[in-house]
Amino acid sequence: MAKIKRRVIQIANSTQLISLPRKWSVKYGVKKGDELEIEEQGNKLLIGTDKGVDLEKVEIDVTGLDRSSIMYYVRSVYRMGYDEIKVNFSNPTTIHYRLNEKKSIISVIHAEVNRLVGVEIVQQKENFCIIKDLSPNPPLTEFDNILRRIFLLTTDALKDFVEGMVGNNILLVKTFEEKHDTITKFVSYCLRLLNKRGYPQPRKTSYLYHIIASLDRLVDVFKYSARYFIKYKPKLSKETINITVQIEKSIKIYSEFFYKFDLSKVVALYKNREDVLNSIEKLSLRSKLTTEKELLLLNDMEHALEILVDLTEARMGLEY
Repeated sequence: MAKIKRRVIQIANSTQLISLPRKWSVKYGVKKGDELEIEEQGNKLLIGTDKGVDLEKVEIDVTGLDRSSIMYYVRSVYRMGYDEIKVNFSNPTTIHYRLNEKKSIISVIHAEVNRLVGVEIVQQKENFCIIKDLSPNPPLTEFDNILRRIFLLTTDALKDFVEGMVGNNILLVKTFEEKHDTITKFVSYCLRLLNKRGYPQPRKTSYLYHIIASLDRLVDVFKYSARYFIKYKPKLSKETINITVQIEKSIKIYSEFFYKFDLSKVVALYKNREDVLNSIEKLSLRSKLTTEKELLLLNDMEHALEILVDLTEARMGLEY
């Protein structure tokens, strides 16, 4: 970010003024009579506005992409904060690799848009569609409420997931896919708000973005674990059940730590992580007593512990 110098203008004996950079004022739509927020940071003054960046329109071409790539492409542009997205495509169908099926591109885009807050498909033709934001200026107060909802939904979903695995309740485990989609919807919206508006305390914006994106990865880990459990239905030993419960416990501890900065929670997280890793190692050495499917499931879920390490470091940085 380029630094700009401005001379101080003295008005009468008390008031001092500086002019705002024209480019910045135009970018954020600052006009005469608008109120700006001013925050003291040592020998610096931080000047901000609650108006978001108007990124207007963007065009993307999804020709030749598979179903998942199309979804992630549309989602990424949405998260960047564009208000209108034109999606072009030359062919009407795409491949869904996991199901080995052809899918209509427009149906894939519709499915993804249904997971995005505030936007709708407003125009649809044979080789393109237009996605538009119908609420381009959401209040910043929404961010903290939605972030809290992400944590609540995540801990509740993981509780049901573990309960389903422990009780061999396939129907309960299957519900995780829908819960994952709901969490992803709110994750995308929070990231979009950060890109469009930033956080009221700007230095926290990058940390919060990283934390929310990591929560997205964390939920994905359990989505794939749920699919694996549904497909192979491994019989879980008592040791595996205990490990699964401990992983869920770690995520609950982090959720508490995020909202109440207490370093004893960090100690508990790292101790729990080491206990789980040691338990998994012991199980792998007892290969005759532990099924291969069971170990593969645990190895998948083990990735959640490494994401939690990253999340914990980011939360400590957020405090200061």
